[in-house]
Amino acid sequence: MEEIIKEFLKVGITPTLLLVLLYLIIQEPDRVEKIRSLITLPFFRIFKWFSKTHISSKVATQINEFLNSSIFSELTHSENFKIKVKWVENASDPIFKETGTLILRMKEENDQTKNILSAVHTALPHIICPLIRKNLNQTFEKSIDLAILKKLSNKLGRHGKIIFKKYFLDPETDLNSKIRDLLQKLQQLDEYGFFVPIFLNELELLSEELYSENDQNDYSQETLEFLEYLLTIVNREIGENIQLEYLSSPFKVSTIFLARSIRAETNGLRPYLRRLEINLDKGSETIYIIAFPTAFDFFKRLLPSLESHDRIFVKKIVKTVNSKNKIKSYQNLKIAILTRNEVYSDKLFEVKLEENNILVGSKVSGIVDDVSQNEAIINILGIRAHIVKSECSWLPIESCKDVLLKDTEYEFIVKKIDKSTSMIYLSMKFVENDPWKNVSIPIVGELIEVEFKFNSVNTIKAIFDDKLEVEIKHEELTWFLDSDNHQDEFIGLRKFVKVIEIDNVNHRIFCSLRQTIENPWPLIQNSLPINTELNGKVSEITDYYVRVMLPNNYFGIIPKESLEKAGNEYINFKDNVVIGQGIDVYVSKIFLKKQKIRLDLVRNKNKS
Repeated sequence: MEEIIKEFLKVGITPTLLLVLLYLIIQEPDRVEKIRSLITLPFFRIFKWFSKTHISSKVATQINEFLNSSIFSELTHSENFKIKVKWVENASDPIFKETGTLILRMKEENDQTKNILSAVHTALPHIICPLIRKNLNQTFEKSIDLAILKKLSNKLGRHGKIIFKKYFLDPETDLNSKIRDLLQKLQQLDEYGFFVPIFLNELELLSEELYSENDQNDYSQETLEFLEYLLTIVNREIGENIQLEYLSSPFKVSTIFLARSIRAETNGLRPYLRRLEINLDKGSETIYIIAFPTAFDFFKRLLPSLESHDRIFVKKIVKTVNSKNKIKSYQNLKIAILTRNEVYSDKLFEVKLEENNILVGSKVSGIVDDVSQNEAIINILGIRAHIVKSECSWLPIESCKDVLLKDTEYEFIVKKIDKSTSMIYLSMKFVENDPWKNVSIPIVGELIEVEFKFNSVNTIKAIFDDKLEVEIKHEELTWFLDSDNHQDEFIGLRKFVKVIEIDNVNHRIFCSLRQTIENPWPLIQNSLPINTELNGKVSEITDYYVRVMLPNNYFGIIPKESLEKAGNEYINFKDNVVIGQGIDVYVSKIFLKKQKIRLDLVRNKNKS
C-alpha cells in the first residue's frame, strides 16, 4: 500500500488523498460518516458551511459507535446496525426503513448531545427487542429504553447526564413512578454486566419464540420475576448458595459461574460439563457461563469443549467492561452465551459408538483435550470421554498430569459407557499390567520396605517393589498425635512398614509404620505422672490448641481454653505465641486410647 501511495504522490496530492479515502471506506464502510464529519469540520467551525451535513454525520457516527459497541456486540441475534440521520422537512415526515437501515429525520438543534439522545430514543423501539414489545406493558418498554439512554448519557459526560435527566428521565418518571423503580433495577443489572448480554439477550431470544407462535399474551409480570432472579445473583453474598436455574415459563435459563483457576486446576472441566448436562436435562434453553478475571485462564480452557459439545451452540462470547461486583469494586466479566441444539438426539451418541465399534472393555485411542489434577477430558473420534486420577495408572500418582499431556494421543480401555449423559469413562489400568498378577503379594504381619510417594486425603500412598501400591493411614504413621505438616515430612523416604490389612476384592494393601515398634503409651503413662512440670518448645499453633515438644521428644497439646484461662498474652495466643518458644507446662491428663498428652500452663496450676 505504501509503495502505491508513493507512486501516486508523484502525480499529485489530490489523487493520493482520494486513494487513501477510498481504501479506508472499503476496509470499513461505516467510516464514510466519520470521514464526512472530519472533512466538513473545519468549514463548519470557521464558516458554518455544511452545518447540516457535518452535524448529521457527527450524530450518526456517535450513535452507531454506541449502539454497536455497547449493545449489539453483546446480543446473540443482532448484527451491527447502521443509522443515517437526515433533517426534518415537515412535522409529518415518517421514520422509515430502507435496505435494512433506519433513517431518522430530526429537527435542527444547536445542542448536539440532545440530538444524539433524541435520535437514539426514537430509534430504540425499532431496533432493541422490537418483537417482544407487544408482550410487555409500557412501564417495561420505557424503562428498558431509559436504561439504554442512561448508558449513552454516561458516555456523553456531565452534560449528557443533565440532558438525559431533564428531557427524558424526569418527564417519564413524573408521569409513572413505577418506571423509576424498575429503571433502578435495570441499572443495577447494568453495573454488574448482566443487563445487555443476559437480560436483553433473553428478551431477544424469547421474542423469536413468541413471534413464531403468534403469542400476544402480556409477559410483563414474568419478565419482572426473571429480572428479580438476576438481581439475586447480583446481590448474593460471597460464598452464598443460590439457585442458578430459572425454569419458570416463558424463561428457561441457567447460569454457571467458573471457579478460581486454582480450584479449576484441581477439579478440571468435568464438574462444569456435568452441570451443563444437568441444566439441559432440566430444560434450560439458554445457559450463561460466567467467568471473573481469576477464572479467565480456565474459561479459555473450557471453550474448546463447549464448542465441540453436541448438545449446545456457543452463540457468542461477551466481555463486559468495568462491571461492579458485590463489594463495589470494578472488574471485567467474560460470558459465554450457549443455546440448546434442538436437533440433538441421544441416538446420535449411540450411532457414533456403533460406527466406531466402541464397547465396554475395548481398547481405544484418544487425544487429551484437557487435563487437571483429578481428571482429564479425552477426545475419541469426536466423542467426549473422561478419566479420573485413580484410573490413570496402577501406581500411585499425585496428578493426572503425571501421566497425561494435553494434545497428546494415548491408548485407553473403555471402562463404562453412560448413554444418559453421552459420556465414556476410560481407564489406563490394562489387565496385562496388573501388579496383583505380576508381583508377589505380601501377607498380613509381614515387614516390607516401601517408598512414601505423596499425601492423600486420609492416607499416604507408597510403592512396594516399584510396582505395587500400598497405603498407610495417617493414624498409623506414629504413636503420637500428628498434623498434616508432619505427615508431609515422610514423603520421599524409604521405610519398613508392617502389613496390617489386605483387601483382595478391591486390591488394596494397608500398612502401619508405628506398629513396627512397641506401643510406648503404657511406659509414657508411668513416666509422666499427673502434675509433672516440664519445659517444652512450641512446635505448632492452631485455632484450637498449641502443640508442644517435651524434653523426652514426646508431644503434648495445650487446649485453647487453657491458654485463654492463663490471660495476658495467651488470650490472643495465635498472635503472640511463636514456633520454637519455650513454655512451662505440666501434665494434666494422659489418654491411652486417644494416645494424647494433655498439658496445661504452670501459670494456671499456680492460680488454682
